[in-house]
Parts: sequence; structure tokens; C-alpha cells
Amino acid sequence: MFEKILVPLDGSDLAEVALPYAEELMRRLHSQLVLLCVCTANETQEQLLYLEQAAEKIGHRAQRYREKNPGVMIDDPYVETVVLNGKTSEEIIDYVEANQIALTIMATHGRSGISRWAMGSVADKVIRGINRPVCLIRARGSHAEVRPDCLVSRIFAPLDGSEAGEAALPYIEALAERLSTEVVLFQSVPKDDRSEDVTWVELEKLAKRSAKIYLRKVEGTLASKGIAARSEVEFGGNPAQEIIHLAERTRSAVVAMSTHGRTGVDRLMFGSVAEKVLRAGTTPLFLVRAPGADMPRSTSYGSRCTVSY
Repeated sequence: MFEKILVPLDGSDLAEVALPYAEELMRRLHSQLVLLCVCTANETQEQLLYLEQAAEKIGHRAQRYREKNPGVMIDDPYVETVVLNGKTSEEIIDYVEANQIALTIMATHGRSGISRWAMGSVADKVIRGINRPVCLIRARGSHAEVRPDCLVSRIFAPLDGSEAGEAALPYIEALAERLSTEVVLFQSVPKDDRSEDVTWVELEKLAKRSAKIYLRKVEGTLASKGIAARSEVEFGGNPAQEIIHLAERTRSAVVAMSTHGRTGVDRLMFGSVAEKVLRAGTTPLFLVRAPGADMPRSTSYGSRCTVSY
């Protein structure tokens, strides 16, 4: 499922913050890594040289890893460099779809970078334009801020109980199974102001019970595949803040969640829970388009308690 990983680069140190994450996954998943630059025609040779130097550095880091871990067998890194001419987002989208890229990993730039890059610019257009997963890495100007666990220590998976919300689960399963990674399942249950037949205490108990039943079914499916999983349920709070807080509290390496339906990217990027997590969180965000795109369907996990993300 993760045969090819793409990292778009623009020659900046900030964009290269995505590289340690891609290299770790390449090493652990035996993937091919593609480094891609989009530039004007008169910059082609300069960008080719830049990408070749980046590929050499990846090879040197792999060699140092072997020297530090003599008992660990790892493949020589297979790195392809590609330079395209044209509009950045369009070229990335076309390349991803034409070459069946399994995962695109991109950095977001700085504290204000989500607005500058994600909304109306390259990353936003890439998320809108491709049906394959995208992982966004928050960059604040320093390689030292890259998390050493690089996406593989623990996956935090918010679910809303819907089939669309489960779109990320096949990818979560594949990562967790191959990387021996724990999965933390999470559901935020909203208060229902329309209910007049039960007290708030009774409503909270019913909602939590329904959410726990649903998450336990997902846990059971993961456990049947040898994946360690546990669940968290919160009631009546702010879902985005809860996701951010719990992802940090559980020391999760990545938050993996889906966008909903054909118009899901609009809902993701403008005003939804995932957009708020993207803006305010610091944990890398792994995004998957919901059914309707060319992606594996998730397993059916039984009864659901639905809240829209």
C-alpha cells in the first residue's frame, strides 16, 4: 500500500522538514522515495542538482544508520528525483495520480504557514486534487523540532462513527500492522440540545456507551490483525481541542483522519474539526479522502454513533 512516497521540495530548509518522516517510513516499509521539484524551465538544472544532493544526503544518513545499528538489515534507499515545469500544485497532482504515489508528505511553513500554504495555495490544492493520502508536517523553522518517532510510535485515530469517517482505517491498519504501532481510537460525543426526554447525566451515559460499543468493535477488528489498540471517549467538549490535547497527551506520532465525501475537502479546510486541528495542532496530520475516490474501502465495523467531523 505504501510502495511509493512522494516529498515535494522547493529548495527551502522548511520544506525539507518532511524528509526525516519520509525516510523513516521508506526504511521501515521498504518504499521507494520520490523527491519532486516544480520550477520554471530556466531553473531545471539548478533544481536537478539540488535534488541529487538531497538524495546523496539520504544515502549518507542511511549508511550512518547501518553503522549505528549493525544488527539491523535495511535496504539501500531507492530515491528517484523528478523536476517538472509548470504550476506547482497541478504538476504535483498529475504526477501523484499518473505514477500511483501511495503517500505524499509535505511540510507546512511556520506558525502562520497553515494560512499561507494550506488555504488557497499548494498544499490545499494538492489535498483537493488527489484521491490518495497526504501527510502534513508542521514546520516552525528548525529541523530540531522534528519528532524523533517520525510517524511510527503511535497513531491517533479520531472517528465520528460514519462510513466516511472510517476511510483512513485501511491505511491505519496497514501502517500499524507493518510497523507494530499502537492505535489510539477516539470519539468526541456532542451534547444534544434537542433532547428533552432524559437528563444530561442519562444522555451522557447513553452517548458514551454507544461510542464505546462502536470503538470496541473497531478495536476488535484491529486486534484480530494483531494490532494493539485502545479507545478514548469524550462528551460535550470541543472536538478539535480534544483531538489536539489527547494526541499530545498520548504522545501520538500522527493524527490520522478522513475527509468526508466528494465535497469533504471543502469541509475539511474551511470550518471543520480537521481544519481546526490542522491550524492549532502540532502533531503531523495524515489525511485520507472518503469513499468516492479511488481508495480501498474500510472494513464494516458495525453499529455507529455519528458526529460529523
